[in-house]
Amino acid sequence: MAVGSGDAFSLPATLLTVILLWSFLQWSAPLWLPGLAEKNPDKAKFYHHFDRSLTLIPAALILLVVLDLMKAHYLQDLTYAHVANFGSPASSGFSIESLTHFFYSTGAPWLMIPVLFSFTIIAKEFKLNNRISLFDEAIDADLRARVLRWHGLLWPIMMIGFIPSDAFAVYSEPQAFIGSQSASLTASLGLMFAGIGLGMWSYAIAEFSQLGKDAKLDRVAFAGGMVIVSLFFLSIENTSSPIIGGLANLIALGEVDKLALTCALVVLLLGWPMFLILMDTVQEKRGIAKGRRWLGLGRTLGHTMILTWVGGAVLIEPLPHIAGWMDAFWLSLTLMIPLVVFGLVGTLLPMAGLDSRPRPEAWGFFIMMSLAIPFLTIREPLTGVLVPGLYMSMTTLPLLATHPEQRPNLAIQRRAIESAVLIGLTITALIAIHKMLAGDLLAMPWAVAITLIMPFFTVILLKKPNSEVESPTPSST
Repeated sequence: MAVGSGDAFSLPATLLTVILLWSFLQWSAPLWLPGLAEKNPDKAKFYHHFDRSLTLIPAALILLVVLDLMKAHYLQDLTYAHVANFGSPASSGFSIESLTHFFYSTGAPWLMIPVLFSFTIIAKEFKLNNRISLFDEAIDADLRARVLRWHGLLWPIMMIGFIPSDAFAVYSEPQAFIGSQSASLTASLGLMFAGIGLGMWSYAIAEFSQLGKDAKLDRVAFAGGMVIVSLFFLSIENTSSPIIGGLANLIALGEVDKLALTCALVVLLLGWPMFLILMDTVQEKRGIAKGRRWLGLGRTLGHTMILTWVGGAVLIEPLPHIAGWMDAFWLSLTLMIPLVVFGLVGTLLPMAGLDSRPRPEAWGFFIMMSLAIPFLTIREPLTGVLVPGLYMSMTTLPLLATHPEQRPNLAIQRRAIESAVLIGLTITALIAIHKMLAGDLLAMPWAVAITLIMPFFTVILLKKPNSEVESPTPSST
């Protein structure tokens, strides 16, 4: 978000911009702070406090934003755009009604999400009692670094994606009062659960990714699912027509920006951890290929690009302003190219030493795409149409990538069955999604259900007799 679009200084916009800049320190600090502390051992206490401030300062700044806005609403200061646009028309001065309205009003920025995110991470830090830092032993230092990197990613998403750049503008002259109505109970609960869920997810995913094959998905899935469901109901709160049966028109009218971002976050919050656990499970069950591993990587890249491209075209074609399939495929391609560029850059991450996971090139490919798609969707909401294809690729390719590889104990018949089942389910999901966008009311639950449960089919197909599974013997290939 920007410093504000008004003609006077805006303290809330400035503080939020500082948080946005501070996020750079959060994800970059693990790279330079331990080395700096090692060179200056006499300042060890200062560096430990700075390490803790990396988490606490953004939380403190967001609370200062709330206090400044509360003061503006209490004084009915109409030079604040937030007061003029989202103030309560039914109350004057400070009251319980004006306080709750300040937090939960129709059309207002989702400021409560970063606020409750802050409360959650502060509570988590006190629960940890400062037991982990960048200067601890390897395991704790690694966990702290992972937490900071995820915080450094989530703050920009909240600042840029949830808060319009002009929401906290301040003007030299009072503005006309517009006001807004109090948000519904559903929206209010959605804001609360989304903020709390993001805070929980940031610590759960850090622990999950550190544990590797010993990780359990329950905490990550619970927190991520809570965020996605909450954001979904928030996104559809003020649409001009129902989502079911009218989604194509809403997309054409540009009314689903927040819904598109929610879909993009499905890839990051749910798809990415599922990919990690599926990749580790496949590695444990089938081990390392005897040869032709490059074909597995080739299938990963090619299958993802094609499925993401085709999936995007399938969603775009029913839109009222699209002339036909040729236009749909061309638009899907233009949306996909930036995403693929990020993914291909990610395949180079193993050269930087990030190669501890099975299939490190595939790991880099998908982590970069998962991180990039929320920001690309914020820039162009239509990028959200790429989500189903990308999500289905992430949750099926850990298994499909083993099929072209040299695995003597993996029968050809089994490879064919697994490919047929997963590709058949993918095609079925895309057909249901196309019918959903075309207005078929019954297609929506099928489209969502098949897409979301795709990883479970991957797990089911892995549960076969051990005689058909290659033993996990390392290879020099």
